[in-house]
Amino acid sequence: MTSNEVLLVSASPGTRDKLADMLRRESWKVRPAQSCSEARRHLSELDGPVVICESHLPDGSWKDLLEDAQPLIVTDRAADETLWAEVLNLGGFDVLAQPFDPTEVSRVVASAGRSARAQGG
Repeated sequence: MTSNEVLLVSASPGTRDKLADMLRRESWKVRPAQSCSEARRHLSELDGPVVICESHLPDGSWKDLLEDAQPLIVTDRAADETLWAEVLNLGGFDVLAQPFDPTEVSRVVASAGRSARAQGG
């Protein structure tokens, strides 16, 4: 996967579509996944993508992908300081609150992309 691609993991079609549209407007290529297992299949095919993952999925959570998905951005409707601290303390990259702010999405994903490139992704 090239440095301008995102693996977007969300069980919610509305969330997935809205975020994918924002990312595509910023010239990101988006690969969608609906579950941890589908995300793992994509990760085995890709080389260092930026990963955006809903906090809770039908078959797990963002923590189940953390080891293989770096940089990992977590998104949640109830994003708060507790989630943000947990994500950062466990090695995640950042948290995006919903509803999405296009400026914040652009800033966080661009920063994660730079991090992925610096790590050789």
